[in-house]
Amino acid sequence: MKLTIVLCLIALAGSCAGGGSDPSSNLSSVRSSSATVTNNNSNFSPTPSAAWPDLTTIDEGSGNLCSADGAGAPNSDKAKENALKNRFRLPSTPFTPVSFSDLLALNQGHVQGDKVVGFPDTSDPNEQRAVSLEGYVKKVTVGGCAIHSGGSGGESCNCNTTDPKICDTHINVLPTENTDDTNGHDTYIVEITQRMRILASKGLLESNIGNDWSTDTLKSKLEGHRVRFSGYLFFDSDHIGQAWAADPQDQVIGSGGNGDNWRQTCWEVHPVMKIEVLP
Repeated sequence: MKLTIVLCLIALAGSCAGGGSDPSSNLSSVRSSSATVTNNNSNFSPTPSAAWPDLTTIDEGSGNLCSADGAGAPNSDKAKENALKNRFRLPSTPFTPVSFSDLLALNQGHVQGDKVVGFPDTSDPNEQRAVSLEGYVKKVTVGGCAIHSGGSGGESCNCNTTDPKICDTHINVLPTENTDDTNGHDTYIVEITQRMRILASKGLLESNIGNDWSTDTLKSKLEGHRVRFSGYLFFDSDHIGQAWAADPQDQVIGSGGNGDNWRQTCWEVHPVMKIEVLP
């Protein structure tokens, strides 16, 4: 009997000396297992194990690769514009609300002779702002896929593809449902890029409409609703002769001719990185 008690005491002492579990290590293990990866601009938490894809270059189908610079010549202004349109990493700062009036208070350029001058370029600090714009969605369409005379088409940012599944989604947003948008007055543009569709399909972007950001799906889920779009501000100078804010008399020739204004400003949310349909 005494021998049995001694043996038990020896076994118990060995366990306390280091053979047993360490409560602090168990707590550390619990903390580790519950950790999540959270991006810096919202409370949204992508899947912890999901590595952020490098979408600097994407396949547009049939092995046609397109870099973030698109069809722009290396180091050209067009390449720099394209790279801004094709951003694919979430901003490091929160999305901050911006109103339609705020957009109109920014530099728009001005008419001088027969053209618009003095408009922002890619060095404008506003192009680095992460913003949220809320409004009524009037129309969702495929944009920049037209084939022009001579056989050329598409947009430089998308390496001139005319594949509607790859081209950007253009979304016309109005301040209110009852806004008079005749001839593009008070029509604001936000855009979804192919890179955003790829990220959304992987569950890496926040939305309350699901992970399918194709133009057809966005059209069915967004038109006729009030929506909050979050992403980067971008000044699309491709349309500098087609915006009322820069050319209030519609006297400058854009891509068509005089009288071709169809939007309020060239400032856009582009690319859109977060979509919230509002009640």
